[in-house]
Amino acid sequence: MKQTVADLLSVLVDRPLREGESEYLVNRAREINYLNSIALHQPFGIVGVSGETGIGKTTVLNFVNPEGVFTVRVNISLRDSMESILYDLLHSLALSLEKVEGVSDLAKEVRKWITDEVSTIKGFSLGVSFGVNASLTHEKSIRPRFNFFKAREKLGELIKQTVQRKGKFLLIIDELDKEKKEDVLRVIDSIKNFIIMEDFVVILSLPFSIYREYAADRLRWNEAGNLENIFTDIVFVEPLKKLEIKELIIKRLGSYIELIEDGVLDIVADFSDGNPRDGLWILTKAIYDNIHKELLSKEDLINTINRTISEYTGLTLNLTENQKKAIRVLRGSVYSREKIIETLQKEGFKRTTAYSVMDQLLQKRILLVEKEGYRISGKFSYMEI
Repeated sequence: MKQTVADLLSVLVDRPLREGESEYLVNRAREINYLNSIALHQPFGIVGVSGETGIGKTTVLNFVNPEGVFTVRVNISLRDSMESILYDLLHSLALSLEKVEGVSDLAKEVRKWITDEVSTIKGFSLGVSFGVNASLTHEKSIRPRFNFFKAREKLGELIKQTVQRKGKFLLIIDELDKEKKEDVLRVIDSIKNFIIMEDFVVILSLPFSIYREYAADRLRWNEAGNLENIFTDIVFVEPLKKLEIKELIIKRLGSYIELIEDGVLDIVADFSDGNPRDGLWILTKAIYDNIHKELLSKEDLINTINRTISEYTGLTLNLTENQKKAIRVLRGSVYSREKIIETLQKEGFKRTTAYSVMDQLLQKRILLVEKEGYRISGKFSYMEI
């Protein structure tokens, strides 16, 4: 049976790489090696991993596996509040430790406690919602509250016993980057005194906004911020370069690369702005738009980009004519701030208007700030404006 571009979909699924798939890794050795070294040599502490959504934080965490260190991985999936983060963490950790010799009895006890605690609260809430408790006295109908203080103590006990039995202990917590910044900081700050202990290291994913604040604090001379009192360090997962995005996709495609016209991956790499998820997303959309074709062409991909970005800009960005003109003028090159203003003035913009349009494009994330300077997002490089 003749192959079509539909065959590409099975190898382009957007998912984190797992240990054992190292042949697909691209330029993440620095972060992985650094985190492995921390887990091996840092006596204790809390280390964050941050970066934009889809940049590869989970992939990096999946490859942190320091030799000789007892390692447990948990995902946080309950995101209602600061309390829900703690009881999800406690339940997930206890469940992971139930089969560990010397820790299993305590782990089972802790999991039963947290399950009963949450069930009581949720059950009461449902009862009140359905009117079941309407006849309760005021004293009995006071809503039970989650015992945050006892939960912290039990978390500390569980970690302490695991360290005593297993030695150096690394806990990797993923999915926290999807939580609210304020909830994440509050819960970590509130439990830090119960988890800072010799031979215990925590590595966790964090919202990008926390890293921005942490980096600013670190660079202020003699003016340390609160985040330095919480985190030993925060590792930033850098965006990939265009060639690295291409390499990543080529590795996944394997022999299927013959179903893609030369030059398609250059456009995908431009569009991605360093984020592999964005590159995989637009390539997948183009495949679905051309599902029965035997070859995906550059024209096919550009048509998909135009249709998608036009739809999105119409719904959310509402570009003005000045903004559209600035995008047309500036795309394709990297500029300093002064050069942008100069270039726009040459195209008929008044100086005050040029500054205003520049700030508007920055706010809309159409104009990006990078180490080299300012540039129009690759998502607008091929769009008909």
